[in-house]
Amino acid sequence: MEPDVIIEDWSPVGNIQAFVEKTDKNYYLYLWINPESDKPEIRSCWICNRKKAPKSIEDAFAVEGEAPCMPAEFVAHDSNGIDLDESALHLQWFEEGDSVALLSGSNLLAVIPCFSGYDGFSGYSVYAKGTGPFAWELKQAYSHFEEQVKRSRDFWDFFETDYWGEVQDTHMNALESFFGPHDKYYAIDRNEFPPKAMATGRKGNVLYTITLGVSMIPMPKVEMNYNDDYRKYRRMELGFACDTSQEKHMHSVMSAIAYLASMPWEEQTFLGHGHTVPFDEINGYSHLLFLNSRELNIPNAPQYKDFLGDPINLLWLKPITKSEYDYIVENGSAAYLKDKDASDIIIFR
Repeated sequence: MEPDVIIEDWSPVGNIQAFVEKTDKNYYLYLWINPESDKPEIRSCWICNRKKAPKSIEDAFAVEGEAPCMPAEFVAHDSNGIDLDESALHLQWFEEGDSVALLSGSNLLAVIPCFSGYDGFSGYSVYAKGTGPFAWELKQAYSHFEEQVKRSRDFWDFFETDYWGEVQDTHMNALESFFGPHDKYYAIDRNEFPPKAMATGRKGNVLYTITLGVSMIPMPKVEMNYNDDYRKYRRMELGFACDTSQEKHMHSVMSAIAYLASMPWEEQTFLGHGHTVPFDEINGYSHLLFLNSRELNIPNAPQYKDFLGDPINLLWLKPITKSEYDYIVENGSAAYLKDKDASDIIIFR
């Protein structure tokens, strides 16, 4: 039989489709990332066999072009195959919108986490045994992902409420407590979910532009880099500060901010302290360096309340020269920041 897509859904953020495909031999869970781009990516996770399991991996690939069945030694269900109750299946996106779980009722069947696709790892299935070639055993990680599913369900339910007014007020209170009444307010979400904006203000002879709302959705891939501490770093807002004499450069940096505010979800990456991106809109400068207020322990900065239990990281964008960039690449951002005044270094002069 031709493959049959029995359930599908699109990520609430990012261009990612999740779907379950059924053939006469098996069921698979897929993530199709940026399907209409020049470099689409498919991630797959075996769920179960519907036919007798092959004896070896060579037998699994006997028919070219077909999704392979799991070899018998890695199958935890009846070796002759099983069928799923398709009416009970549903997909649950995790909070970052880049990974998904398949459930039957309230029971986890399969998971494609954020680290799928690396080092030959595909995902987890409740019907897999050990570290199979097309899915790993879910048993040991079941409680972890069960908790993630519950938290994710509550998280996405939050956006079914009248949330934006409350988020807006919370952020504007933090900003105006820092620099006083704001000067201008700009929407930067292109009328797409989630809403995002930036506000400008001034304090003494320093001008500021800072985003609000970007931190509502946690960034992808943070868990892969920070492991158990990832929730401390996955929410960010972006800011730029400059002396009034440099006001002419504010517009070009604001354009960069508007792009960077969506970049993590569009490019499946994250932004953090010490990261850099190319930026040559200011003569003599080649990159933007991200500096985290919390990492630098800057007291003179907006103070945010936690959002849904996570801290918010304000990343200041600092234009740097090619020589500064080369030094950071060679020695690291910590060496570059050594002996510099943290409160002053974020201000472009």
